[in-house]
Amino acid sequence: MIQRALLTLALILFLPSIIRSCTCSKEAPGTCPGLQSDDVVFLGTVTDISAVAATVNPDANTDAATNNDAQSATTPITRYHFHIDERFAGPNSPDIDVFSGGDDGDCGYNFKKGDQYIVYTQQETEGRLFATICNGTRRAADGRALLPQLRAMRNHDRVASVFGLLHRADPPLLAPTDDPDDPLPNIKLKLRSKDDRFATSTGPDGVYSFYDVHAGEYQYTADLPARFEFTQKTLKGGLPPFKIPNGACYEYNVSALPTGKIRGGVLGPDGKPLQLASVELYRADRYDHQKPGLWSFQGDTGKFEFDHIGPGQYILVFNRLNREDPNSPYPRTFYPGVSDQSETKIIHVKDGEQLLNANIKLRNGFPTRKVRVALKWKDGRPLGEVTVSAKAETGGNPAAQKIAEGLYQFTLLQSARYSFSAWEDLDPQHATQRHGAQTCSLPARIDSDTITVDPLTAATTPPEASSNETSAADASAANNGGAVTAPDATPASTDSNANNTAAAADANAAEPNAATPGEPPSETAPAPPVATSKSRNSKTRNTKHNAKKSDTAPSAEPTVIPTQEITLTFATPSCTAGE
Repeated sequence: MIQRALLTLALILFLPSIIRSCTCSKEAPGTCPGLQSDDVVFLGTVTDISAVAATVNPDANTDAATNNDAQSATTPITRYHFHIDERFAGPNSPDIDVFSGGDDGDCGYNFKKGDQYIVYTQQETEGRLFATICNGTRRAADGRALLPQLRAMRNHDRVASVFGLLHRADPPLLAPTDDPDDPLPNIKLKLRSKDDRFATSTGPDGVYSFYDVHAGEYQYTADLPARFEFTQKTLKGGLPPFKIPNGACYEYNVSALPTGKIRGGVLGPDGKPLQLASVELYRADRYDHQKPGLWSFQGDTGKFEFDHIGPGQYILVFNRLNREDPNSPYPRTFYPGVSDQSETKIIHVKDGEQLLNANIKLRNGFPTRKVRVALKWKDGRPLGEVTVSAKAETGGNPAAQKIAEGLYQFTLLQSARYSFSAWEDLDPQHATQRHGAQTCSLPARIDSDTITVDPLTAATTPPEASSNETSAADASAANNGGAVTAPDATPASTDSNANNTAAAADANAAEPNAATPGEPPSETAPAPPVATSKSRNSKTRNTKHNAKKSDTAPSAEPTVIPTQEITLTFATPSCTAGE
């Protein structure tokens, strides 16, 4: 269907606030199928909205329903009545009903009464026509480049091979209040491959079209005004090359973004950069600690960076939600190192300016302690991938540092309780190694026991350091057939979307993997419960912490607490002999 050919990355970029738990696939440019006889595509205005009685999904998981997972157990549907302003494909009628929700869940499109849309539909249950955010449906204002091509398809005229809109833009959440994205007229554009050259210009509304483009890989360039970069909102650097086949009709919306930059580091009291830190950037007149800003992550490089920053005044903040996070145990701090927003230093950026030393200096931190976790297998370790996790009763979940084979270290807040557990996804390809030539069926996964570490209080005696400092390392060594000397802790990976777990893929039972840190701060996830039995099948996720001032007073010089050592033990997996 036509919507598949027209689904582009640009469409997904237009809808960041809508796409929450729905992910749309990013299809590469393909051969244009045109409008098919069973397509229903139109330009229309919403005249009425009504709810349809919820239906029970027979495939819904019973346990999910028991746990009040209404999203899984019921499928609410909304009916939108449209007046058809212009028909491209489908029945010749003045009005039509389109539905959203149901099995499409969060991918359903939320139309607004009185607004005009380009609507693509797909037929689903009971002959109803449904629309989703992934099938090309959009506001009419976002379809300026698409409408001429739909009319050409309907009228059997020539259709553009590559078309779209070029507009001046700012990064997400940083557009000036009184300066919306503007189309750029009369800009020269070029497509170049190894064999071909094509040129065109944008029209008065910023729309462009390339016709009769041959198959190949193309570089896309534009003659933009000074201090602009030809790219898309979420990309670093310019546009990458793209491939198209013969007969394509590829919608490719592009942007001219400013070339300003803000770079810096979040520095601890010792002047060294934090291994893990998140910062957010706001227009100075729009800071709100309850609303997210443009987010950046500081990892192994010790630097954060914001690209494509336009001229203006900005506020930079670390730990906006004031979360008690053991991975970055410091309260909310504004640039250059103050806790009160009224004392922050406004960052002034000129057109094209690059500020490369916008450091945030932290002072008082929340008291922390360290726990070292050793893994033990009762009857030798089977081959597989190990995950070690710590779940906080309150506050954020700590990331792990792998310091030796079977040995991990966590930094915890002294004020919080944590549950430690581990599991191993076994490798079925090596099931026969432990039992000679006999075929052996191992379980897909084995779990360790769970150990709870209580918070430290004034009445709590700090845990004594182990009388044998190498006990945990020795336990690890025993599992690997020899002594292990723990090297310096390796900083966790900088993948900001990773879960708060450490994964050790061990196909050779000898190669250590880097631990993965926490995902960006979540503003909706509840604090995880205290685990008192085996760990769950899901990875650990970060949790929301109240944005109010913490009850735990930060300490400029926290007391050094001896490292506590615990051992998580795996039972011997049951193995069933086969034929």
